[in-house]
Amino acid sequence: MESLTKNRQNEETLRRMVGRFFHPLELQSYKELTEGYFNVAYEVTLSSGEAVILKVAPAEGVRVMTYERNIMCAEVQAMEMALEHGGIPVPKVLVYDDSHTICESPYFFMEKLKGSSLHEIKDAFTQEQINDIYKETGRINKEINRIACPCFGYPGQPEFQGKDWYMVFRRMLKAGISDARQGNVDLKIPQDELLRYLEWDKDIFAEVTEPRLVHWDLWDGNIFVSDGVITGLIDWERCIWGDPLLEVSFRIHSDNPFFRKGYGMKAFTKSQERRSLWYDIYLFILVALECEYRKYETMDMYQWATHMLAELFKKLGE
Repeated sequence: MESLTKNRQNEETLRRMVGRFFHPLELQSYKELTEGYFNVAYEVTLSSGEAVILKVAPAEGVRVMTYERNIMCAEVQAMEMALEHGGIPVPKVLVYDDSHTICESPYFFMEKLKGSSLHEIKDAFTQEQINDIYKETGRINKEINRIACPCFGYPGQPEFQGKDWYMVFRRMLKAGISDARQGNVDLKIPQDELLRYLEWDKDIFAEVTEPRLVHWDLWDGNIFVSDGVITGLIDWERCIWGDPLLEVSFRIHSDNPFFRKGYGMKAFTKSQERRSLWYDIYLFILVALECEYRKYETMDMYQWATHMLAELFKKLGE
């Protein structure tokens, strides 16, 4: 996927990165991994024959959405939290460098997982196998959500952190609206009225008292599988310290009964349904911005996201 935020590096820079952290090993070969949308990623083969994965953050000065600031730091922190918790398949971070000495942007190396993404090899499985993978994903996601966090908000941005989930979520939502205005992106919903609805719904957020680790991006492309078994979960960069109902498999466009079964979530209460609606709206505001902020080749994602936003906004008044 082509994106303005992908900060590609030349071979000499990659050699210097490898030499600094893996000496006396050297760079043998590398290839770009193209499935992601935000960071550039490479599979790097060392002179020992071992392969590792390198991710590089966007270049300094490239415009990103507010919630995307400092998310590489958030990703590394989340992966380390998951490893420390145990029982969560996640690649080990080998080194994280935010010194800006070799590269102008932060980057990190992590171990290469066995297998391929479910998105890439889904056609090789029966529907029953796929359903089992989703159930296991739900079980693992429940473990992720058991991890307690110090406060609510974006892990890498103290200004978006706090002890009151409603106030933090409101700040997050307003940041997305502000990004739309700054990028001249028409969300096709009345934004002032949206915030009034949020104020009316304030009490339903009071139920959320314990900030939990939320992966927030467990779609098929981030679930690695080998021989029908999940070997790891990747792309923790968009993690949030918040309400587990934020998880993508609870969203309106990807609600999955097999995930829910593995997770142990049979049905939502009325207040959970309402919060889930707000999390749908928050997600689609951000999705609507991607075409402008990343300069995608088509506006398909924007058209889909704003259509969904219009439908979701109607539900707020029902």
